[in-house]
Amino acid sequence: MKERLRRLWRAFVNFAIIFSFIVNCILVLVLLLAAGPLLQIKTNLLEPLLYNLDDAFQGLGRTVIRTTVPVDQPIGIQFDLPLDQPLDLDFDLTINQDTTVVLLRDTSIPNTTVYLNNVPVRTTVVLPAGTPLPVRLNMVVPVEKTIPVRMTVPVSQTVPIRMEIPVTIQLGPAGLDPAVQRLRDVFVPARALIESIPDSVRFR
Repeated sequence: MKERLRRLWRAFVNFAIIFSFIVNCILVLVLLLAAGPLLQIKTNLLEPLLYNLDDAFQGLGRTVIRTTVPVDQPIGIQFDLPLDQPLDLDFDLTINQDTTVVLLRDTSIPNTTVYLNNVPVRTTVVLPAGTPLPVRLNMVVPVEKTIPVRMTVPVSQTVPIRMEIPVTIQLGPAGLDPAVQRLRDVFVPARALIESIPDSVRFR
């Protein structure tokens, strides 16, 4: 009985050794056949993909946005305008109005007709100083003068603004560079792993 078990065990061991050898040969053959396509995927797909992603991230940081921003809204302006300069006046001033003048001294009016008891009498009339006389002024007075102007003029106005402002924005310096660098750092381990894989398998 023991001898029979030993023979069975030896037969099982021999079968296991042969089966293991065959399986290992098949695995080695599969690996050899699959190495070529895997290396081609590394060379033709993974490496270009990672390099293109890195270039795209760097290009994103170098991107420049050029556009035009339309502005159409009222803007309130409020400030004090100081004036300190001479002002030249040169114009004709038209005067047409009624006023009252007062005599500064006695004034004689010769050859004046006065009526005494409905009888006209020619005489000289003397108007005493201080007599008010209503007169109508109708004249043109030329004005030519330089006057100093020293004052502060308050300015409060709403101005409608309609314009187009050209805008140029560099995304990297505007704040995108740190985000781009973080994106590039995410792929550094993957690039290091892919670059460590040989491009081909050589048998000596």
